[in-house]
Amino acid sequence: MSSNVITKYKQNKQKVILAYAKILETLITLEDNTLWQKSKDFNEIGEGVVNNFVEKYYFDNNINRNNPIEYLNDNINAVLISIMDYYKEKNKPNIVKEKKNETFLISVIVCTASFIDIASNVVDGNYIEMKSNLKKLLKHLSKTELLKVYYNNKIILNKLFAEVKKNINNDKKFFSYFKNPNWHNEYQLVSKNPEYYRVRFIYKVEGLENYERKLVQKYQKKYLKDFLKVCYELLVVLLMKEYIMNKKVNTYLIPVIDEVKNDLSILDIPLIRDNIRLFVPIEKYEEYEKEERFKVTYFYHGKDIKVFDNKKDIEVVVDKEFMTNNSANLTNIKLIAEDLGKNMKEEEICVIKEKVL
Repeated sequence: MSSNVITKYKQNKQKVILAYAKILETLITLEDNTLWQKSKDFNEIGEGVVNNFVEKYYFDNNINRNNPIEYLNDNINAVLISIMDYYKEKNKPNIVKEKKNETFLISVIVCTASFIDIASNVVDGNYIEMKSNLKKLLKHLSKTELLKVYYNNKIILNKLFAEVKKNINNDKKFFSYFKNPNWHNEYQLVSKNPEYYRVRFIYKVEGLENYERKLVQKYQKKYLKDFLKVCYELLVVLLMKEYIMNKKVNTYLIPVIDEVKNDLSILDIPLIRDNIRLFVPIEKYEEYEKEERFKVTYFYHGKDIKVFDNKKDIEVVVDKEFMTNNSANLTNIKLIAEDLGKNMKEEEICVIKEKVL
C-alpha cells in the first residue's frame, strides 16, 4: 500500500474523466465553435480543466447522482472556476469572457463526464441507472438553443459505455487490493450525538496462537507501528469511499497508543483530517493541549469532577451517569455521552445514508 493512495486515485480519475470528456466532445457541440475546430485541439484544454477540477473538487459534491440535471447545477461553478484557473495558468484569462459560449460548452462536457464517473462508481453507483440518466441529461441539454447534442448517436454512446465498463473493472481491482482475509479494521460506535466511531485494527497471523503468550506480546509490540500504518491506510480508503458515496461521511476516533508514538503522517491530508479525531485519555490533556494538526476528543471513565479543573473548550466522552450528574457544572466542557455499539467492518459502514440537506 501507499500513503499517497488518494493522490494516485485522483490521478487515475483525471485520466478517466478526461477520456469521457474526449468522447463527449464529439457528442455535445456548438454551431460555431471558435475556440477549437478539431477534437484533437480539445485534448489540451480538456486535460487542463479536468486536472484542476479533479484535484480540487472531485470529492466535494457527489450527491444528486440520481438526478443528473441537479448534479450539473451543483458542480457547474466548480468546473467554471477550473476553466478560469486553467486559462490563468496559460496567461489567457480573458478567453473566458471573450468565449462565453465555448466556456459553457467546456463546462457542460466536463460536468457530464464527472457525472458519468460518479454515477457509475463501484461503491454505491449503478451502471444501468447511469446510462438511463445520461440519456435524459443529453436530451435535456439538446433543448438548450446554444448546444447541438447528438443524443441518438449509438456509435459514440457505445464507445462511451465501453470506456465506462473498462474503468469500472479497474476500480474494482483497485479497491479489492485493500481487502485481505487476514487483516481488516473494525469500527465501533462510541457515541450517537455526535456520531463517532473508534478505529481498531484486527489481524491474524497463522499459528500465532500456538506460541507462548509473552513471546506473542513481544512480537505484537515489535510490529505495532507497521500494524498501525496498515490500519490508517485502510481508514483512508474507507473515507475515500464515503466521500464518493451519496451519504454523510462519518467521523473516526484514532486511539493514542502508549506503547509507540503514533505516526499519523498517512492521515495528515486535508480531506482525511476533516473526519478524524485523536482519541486521548483526559489524563494526557497537557500532552495534546497544543495539538495543531488534528482535532482531539478526550475520554474519561472516572467519577472525579476535579479532573476537569483548569480545562475548557474541549470535548470529552464520559459515561451517561457522569454526564447526567455533572453537565450543569461543566459549562466550558462539551460532554459526550458514551453509547457503545457493535464492532462493524467496512462493508457495514458503507451503507447508504442520504445526506440531510
